[in-house]
Amino acid sequence: MYSYVKGYLFIFLTLLASSGIVHSSPVGRRPAAAPGGGRFDLLLTWSEFGFLGNVSVGTPPQQVTSFVDWTWISQYVFTTTCHGDPERTSHCFAEDQPIFNQSLSSTFRNESASYPSRTWNPNHFFFYEDLTVDYASDIEIVGPSSARLVIQAADQQFDLSKTPYPFAGVYGLSPVLKGDNASVQSPFYQAWSAGAWPEPFVAFHYCYNGSVDATKTTCQGHDGLQTLGGYNQSLIQGDLSWYDIEFFPEVNTVDFVYEPAVYNYWTLSLTRLSLGDKVQALNQSTGAGAIFDHASYGRGAPLSVNAYAELISMTAATPVTLDSPPNNGNQSFYRVDCAKVTTFPPIRYQFGGSERVWEITPSNYVENVGGVCVLNVRTLGDGDMIAGNFGETFAKDKYVVFDFEKNKVGLADLRW
Repeated sequence: MYSYVKGYLFIFLTLLASSGIVHSSPVGRRPAAAPGGGRFDLLLTWSEFGFLGNVSVGTPPQQVTSFVDWTWISQYVFTTTCHGDPERTSHCFAEDQPIFNQSLSSTFRNESASYPSRTWNPNHFFFYEDLTVDYASDIEIVGPSSARLVIQAADQQFDLSKTPYPFAGVYGLSPVLKGDNASVQSPFYQAWSAGAWPEPFVAFHYCYNGSVDATKTTCQGHDGLQTLGGYNQSLIQGDLSWYDIEFFPEVNTVDFVYEPAVYNYWTLSLTRLSLGDKVQALNQSTGAGAIFDHASYGRGAPLSVNAYAELISMTAATPVTLDSPPNNGNQSFYRVDCAKVTTFPPIRYQFGGSERVWEITPSNYVENVGGVCVLNVRTLGDGDMIAGNFGETFAKDKYVVFDFEKNKVGLADLRW
C-alpha cells in the first residue's frame, strides 16, 4: 500500500479528470492514455498486515497510505465518519490513526444515489464487526495516473481507538467480473478504463529477506514493487505463462468469508499438487482453487491438511510452540533439522491450461524463527486440497502479472 506520489503534471491531470465518475468502458472505446502516462512502480513496504504503499486522494491531494490488497474490490478509505456522524471521529479512532478527511477535499462527492451504502458481516477485515461503507467519488493520484474514481468511504461502526492501523485505506486490486459496476471495481481498473494507465497490467516483484538481491536494488531499496500500467520485461526469466481465472464459490466458505459474498478473486484451477514427485490428492467434489493473495493470508506454502501431514512425515518434523508463528493459519507448526533442509522435497503446483510446473523450494518454505527451523505451511479446509492462498511464500523468485482486460494471471521465473 505504499506508492510515492510523483508527477509534476498532477495539478493539470487532476483538473482534467475531475469532470465525472469513471465507469467501465468497452475495450474498443477506452480513452487514450493521458499524455506523459506510463507504467509506475508503486514502492511497497512489508507490514504484519501485508504490503503498504502511498497513493493520494482528494483536492488538494491527501496522502493515503494504503494496504495493497489483491483480494479487495475498491479503494477503501478511513474517513472522519463514526456511526454515521462525520463529527464523532474520536469515538471510533485513536488520535494517531491515519485517515482521509473528506471535508478537506473540494472534489469529494457523495455517490449514495447511485451506489447505496453497504455492510459486510462477517468479513475478513474486521471479522464479526461490521464493515460499513458509503460510496463517494474523488480524484486519486498514483504516480502519473490521475482520475476520478468511485471509492468506499468508511462509516466506522465500532471503536478502533485501542488498535490503530498503520494505514488510512485499502488499495484493492481484485479482478472485475462481467456486470460489475463501479462500486465493485478496483481503483486501477477504473483508472485504466478512463485512459489514465496505458496498459491493463499490474505486476508484482518481491524482494524478500534472504533473496539473492541482498540490497533490494531491484525493488529500489523497498520490500517489493507493485507495478501499475504494465510490466517489466527485464525482470522475466524465460517465458511468461498465462492462465485464465476461474469462478470458485468455495472461496467464500473456506477462505474469505463475507456476507454478502464476494467472489472477485484471482483464482486459478489447481490441477496437480506434489511433494517432490509424490502426487497429493485434490478435492474431487469441488476441485481445487489457487487464490492469489500477497497479504498476511498469503504467508506460508499452501497445502491441504493431508499433504501437510505427508510433508511432516517426509521431513521428520516434530511439534513446536511458537510465540511468533510465520503465518496466521489455524494449523499447528512443526520444527525440522536445519542441517537437512536441502534434502527436503520441493512443493510443486500445476494450474489449469498448462503443464508447466511451479515450485516452492525447501529454502523458501522452511522459516528460521528465533533460531528454530519451522515448516512455514498454511492449510485451509479439511482432508484433500480444496483451496490455498498463493502469496508471499509462493511469489519468492517469481514474477506475477494480472491482466485486468482479459482476467488472466501471468507467471514467470524472476530474473534477479
